[in-house]
Amino acid sequence: MNVARTDAGLLIELDSEQETERLGQALADVCDPGCVIGLIGPLGAGKTRLVRAVAESLGVDPGAIASPTFVLIHEYEGRIPVYHFDVFRLESPREFEDLGVADYWSAGGVCLVEWADRVRALLPIDTWQIRIEPLEPTRRRVEIDFPASAAVLADQLANCLE
Repeated sequence: MNVARTDAGLLIELDSEQETERLGQALADVCDPGCVIGLIGPLGAGKTRLVRAVAESLGVDPGAIASPTFVLIHEYEGRIPVYHFDVFRLESPREFEDLGVADYWSAGGVCLVEWADRVRALLPIDTWQIRIEPLEPTRRRVEIDFPASAAVLADQLANCLE
């Protein structure tokens, strides 16, 4: 795993699924209740795998975690609640808003939104943005942008990964 700091956060190269799991564990270590993480990347990029790793690290039963493509919101109980959204099948941002998602932002859990670029305007201003780009079958480039208010978290996350 290669980790580099950028102006907005971190650039990480993952060489295996195990490194994706390690990134998920590190994210779980630094995120607090109320954290919203937007995930962006093509089909098969590893968005759901990363969500699984975060949720498992927060104490969610691994057998309970599923891709929410057909169920738009999954709620999981762990040390803190985990709310997993997938907006791939929604026709418009309005449909996302109609799900009552704004209530989740302040529900005291960690919110993970797959396909976040489709609903960016509806996400809180302090949303962490994670872009995943497949490079090869098991390699990924991950760019994490933190809001200015959470810049210290980039350092904490980098330290967890080193």
